[in-house]
Amino acid sequence: MQTQVIKPTRYSKHGHKLLEPLPDDAKFKDGMANGTFKKTKHRGYPVLIYATAIRGGEALRCTPEQFTILSDKVIFEVGKRLKHGIVTPPLVIPLDFPFMADLIEAIETTAPGERVFPYCRKTGYNIIDRAFGFYPHFFRLSRITNFFLAGWSIAQVHSWTGLTLKALDYYLGLVEVDKMGMSLTKK
Repeated sequence: MQTQVIKPTRYSKHGHKLLEPLPDDAKFKDGMANGTFKKTKHRGYPVLIYATAIRGGEALRCTPEQFTILSDKVIFEVGKRLKHGIVTPPLVIPLDFPFMADLIEAIETTAPGERVFPYCRKTGYNIIDRAFGFYPHFFRLSRITNFFLAGWSIAQVHSWTGLTLKALDYYLGLVEVDKMGMSLTKK
C-alpha cells in the first residue's frame, strides 16, 4: 500500500486556515505600528490588500497608473481580476483609512510603468507574516466577511471583489455562523 502525501497549503506555516475574521482595525493598526517591515515601501502592501480585499497577486502586479489620488480618496483600477478574469469597477479607498500615507508614498515613489510592489508572492507573504503573524489572504477573508456583517448585499460585494456567487457563498456562511453565535448572548 502506497502512502498518500498531502500537499501543504500556503496556510501550512500557521498550521491551519484562519476562519475568524479581524473584527475591527485594531490588529491591523497594531501590526502597522509595531510590526517588522524590512523596507519602508513594504508598508504600503498590507494597506492596499486590507483596504480593498484584493488578492495578494493583484496587489503585486499593480502600477502607479492604476491609482488616482484625489483630495479625499484614492481610486484604484484593479484591472482584470485573477482566477476568473473579470474586470470590476474601480475601488475607492478614503484617505482617512489607517496608514494611507504609506500606500500613497509607495505609489508616488514608483516610476511610471513599474510595479508599485515589485516582489514575488513569497516576499508578499513574508511582509504580512512578519508584521501581522498571518498570511495575506486573511486580510481578504476579513474584509469580505466584514462587508457582509455590515449589511452590504451579495451584488455589492460581487462588484467590489469580482468573486463568483459560489465563492461569495463561502464568506456568507462565515457571516451567518458568526451572527448565529452572537445571537446567543443574553439581552
